[in-house]
Amino acid sequence: MIIRSITIKNFQSYFDTEIIPFSEGLNLIIGNGGKGKSKLFNAFYWVLFGRIYITDFGWAATNGLPQSARGKMHKHDFINQKALYEASIGDKIVCSVQLEIDDDKGVRYDITRQVEAVRTDYKDWLSPFAWEVSSSYLKVSYDDITGTVVKTDEYAEDKISQLFPEGIRGYIWFQGESLDELINFQKEQNLRDAVRHISYFPFYEKLTSIITKSQDKISRLEARHLREANQHNAEVRRCINNIEERRNKLSREEEKRGEIIRLIEKIQIALADDEGKVRGIAGFTDLVAKYERCEHDITRVTNEISAIDERQRELLPKLWVLRGSETLVERCKEIIASHVDEVYTVPEKKYLDNPSREKLEEILNRDHQCFVCGSKVDDEHPDAVEWIRNRIRAQDEFLREMSDYRANLEAAARFNMFVGKIQDYPSSLLVALSQIDQQYADSEERLEKLMAKRRQLLTRKRQLDEEIEEVKRKYGVDPHKEASRINVIDKEIKMSRSTLESKQRELRAAETLIQQYKNEIKDFEQELKSYGTITGTVASVPETEWKNISVFLEDICKRVQEKARKELLSKIEQRANAFYSKFTEHDNGYKGRVEIGDDYTIRFDPLLNTSHEDRKKMSIINALLSLNQEAMSTFYPFISDAPTSSFDPNTTHKYLLGIKDIFEQSIIMTKDVEVDSDKFNDLVSQKNVSRIYQLTSRIYRDDSKEPEIYEVSTKVTPLKPRR
Repeated sequence: MIIRSITIKNFQSYFDTEIIPFSEGLNLIIGNGGKGKSKLFNAFYWVLFGRIYITDFGWAATNGLPQSARGKMHKHDFINQKALYEASIGDKIVCSVQLEIDDDKGVRYDITRQVEAVRTDYKDWLSPFAWEVSSSYLKVSYDDITGTVVKTDEYAEDKISQLFPEGIRGYIWFQGESLDELINFQKEQNLRDAVRHISYFPFYEKLTSIITKSQDKISRLEARHLREANQHNAEVRRCINNIEERRNKLSREEEKRGEIIRLIEKIQIALADDEGKVRGIAGFTDLVAKYERCEHDITRVTNEISAIDERQRELLPKLWVLRGSETLVERCKEIIASHVDEVYTVPEKKYLDNPSREKLEEILNRDHQCFVCGSKVDDEHPDAVEWIRNRIRAQDEFLREMSDYRANLEAAARFNMFVGKIQDYPSSLLVALSQIDQQYADSEERLEKLMAKRRQLLTRKRQLDEEIEEVKRKYGVDPHKEASRINVIDKEIKMSRSTLESKQRELRAAETLIQQYKNEIKDFEQELKSYGTITGTVASVPETEWKNISVFLEDICKRVQEKARKELLSKIEQRANAFYSKFTEHDNGYKGRVEIGDDYTIRFDPLLNTSHEDRKKMSIINALLSLNQEAMSTFYPFISDAPTSSFDPNTTHKYLLGIKDIFEQSIIMTKDVEVDSDKFNDLVSQKNVSRIYQLTSRIYRDDSKEPEIYEVSTKVTPLKPRR
């Protein structure tokens, strides 16, 4: 099977339309980090399976976003950002990937998956509310004897499953991050599964299973016909009934054993997984403890800050609002003191009743002459007239004051009592105001210290976060999350071990019973045979001969199967070591070798570093795939993005030189080949290196500022077209 080309339109970092042809041999995609290698790998996987790989999460179906990615990606996020940015309200953006594939019979398949995104009137174009994104539409078209066949959606998915069986996908198309999931030195079940998925060995299992089932049916048919042929022979019928009874018990016990074995395998896988988690966590307990203490301190400081903030909010309207009011209080103190000085002052009489008002009016209106000094008071003497009139007005004013004084005397007495009570308040309040100022200053100082402490703790937390992320990247373990489950995991391990021991006892008991029933069946069959030998009265049936043949075939098949299993594991080991030697040619130090046991265990070498371990894993996968291709004559394209981050440029070069001769077609994406270097030129000169592409960034702005996400896309440049 050969991939002829991929056409990408507005998918992730690929803007508009990019067409990339491929050929037999090694197709090499070179690009630094962030240039679109993983996005190209996603394009392959998405068009076929509707899923994309999200870092630190794994595979997620785009139709289920954001739920399928637990909110890490929205439904429009895998569509090219530049295409989204340039869209106007009502515009429709088409995102699609198309593959052209030739199968082993030369049939050309055209596989297309696409989604459509329509721009809404929501203002923020990056928001999920700004886009209405359709579910993906899948179409597969090809020619057969009836003409052009077009299948869509679930029928198209069925066709893709025929082309690329689910069990093999992870091995022929994988990212370096998933390498440990495929081959794990600590779990023999991984290799067992790999052999089952991508080798010819399962055919032996199927053949043995068919013979075993046939033998059971033949035995039951034999018993029925023997009973019919010897219906008048009580001893024969008794033997046959005993044989059938034991066979029924044997069948039930074998089913029970199968269920127990399957359950034991599940328990062992879960136990190995839990023990691996505990081992991973154990090495990072100090880091987890530091992180938890830091988080606890942050929570404590934050709570203190919140308590101070709440206290300040409470005191501000009640008490602290008085800050700065000293001048006002001083003025109030002066007013109260002034009032106390004047409080009992009676309006001054000033002898205004001598002469009386009546006498003054007589001088003014009748006598026009002062009765004391004889001065004239008339129009010719206006000053004297004005003086008399002012005297009358002063008497009137005095009378009004006296009237008000008497009227307000009672109220004034009550007010004066109030003044007497508060006249010391200003002095006390001034003392209190000085204390309020100090209280406010102390609160602000404490708040500032806590804020500074929290900033330090947050900086420390970021450092610990980076350390934890490094642990996750390097070891595949999240100590922060798993540490909280350590007690639960311990309990699960204890329960798993207890359950495993119980099931192993049940398995031993079942195997004992199975062997017992087999022996009893053999004894009754021998007894039945002896009746015919001694008396010659047992009628025979053809099924007896069939059964003997099936027993013989079953025994032969099991022997061949076991021999083939051991030979296959030996071939995998030999082929893997051949690849491993090639991948480590430039190493001068200790390299070790691949060692695989008959029980699927892969020997772990503690003296090797991560790079050598990954090279061993890649060697085993390549050995399995190459042996499968040779035995089954079924060739799949091998596609890998960053086969492993632990390879240095020399190792990557050797790996690529090995890959080019293993698979009929391989598409490898890597950052570890420098264009125009000696190693690059060596690859260009290789016959089986058919195409080389370089991925770079296309920038849509002219100035020197850092471009926005919608101003960058992936540019594909062919460096070695196939000649």
